[in-house]
Amino acid sequence: MHVALSPTAIHARAPRALHPQASDSAAAPHLQRAAIEIVKLSSRDLQWLPALTTLLIDNVHQGATLGFLAPLSRYQALDYWHGVFARLGQHHQLWIACESDGPGRLLGAVQLSLCPLANAHHRGEVQRLMVHSQERSRGVAAQLMSRLECAAATQGRYLLQLETCADSQAEAVFAHLGWQRAGHIPDHCHGAEGQLQAAALYWKRLPHLV
Repeated sequence: MHVALSPTAIHARAPRALHPQASDSAAAPHLQRAAIEIVKLSSRDLQWLPALTTLLIDNVHQGATLGFLAPLSRYQALDYWHGVFARLGQHHQLWIACESDGPGRLLGAVQLSLCPLANAHHRGEVQRLMVHSQERSRGVAAQLMSRLECAAATQGRYLLQLETCADSQAEAVFAHLGWQRAGHIPDHCHGAEGQLQAAALYWKRLPHLV
C-alpha cells in the first residue's frame, strides 16, 4: 500500500494516441484550466503507458515513497506499469485523472486492490495515489479518491485501508477526506533517496451500498 502526493510530468491523450504538444499548456498558467475527468482504465488502454511511466518516474524523483528508489529508469517504470495492466480486472482497478477538454493531460492516478480471500470480501486497499506536483489545489486527489471509494462501495467493499509516509502532506489530505489513522510503523521502508521512513496506516469505513 503506497500513496504519494508529490508527482510528475504529463503527457496528452487522443482516442488511441498521445500528443506531446498538449503538455505545452502547462507552460501557460494564465489560461483557464480545463475540467477534470476521472477515467477507469482497462488492460486495453495501453495508450496511457507513456504518460503513466513519466508520472511514476517524476513522483519517485521528487521523493515519493512508492516502492522504488531514485533514480528510477524509464525501463523499470514501464515494466511496473505493464505489470499493473496485466493485473487489471475483477480484483485490481486503476483510475486516472485527466483534463476533459481535447487531448487531456494526465494529472494523476490511483489503484484499488480488492482482497480475494474468502473471509475478507468486504475490504480493499488503496495503492499508489499520485498527483502531478503542478496540479495541486485543484482537488485531483479528492476526485480520484471519491471515484475509487464509490466504486469500492458499489462492489460491497465497505472497509478500505492504505499506507503512506508518516508526517507527510498525504496525511493531512487523508484526514481531510475522512480517513482514520490506525498508527504507524517506524523505519518501515527506505524513501526514494534511501533514507529510512516511518509508514502511517489509515482506514475508512464506507456506506454499505450492496
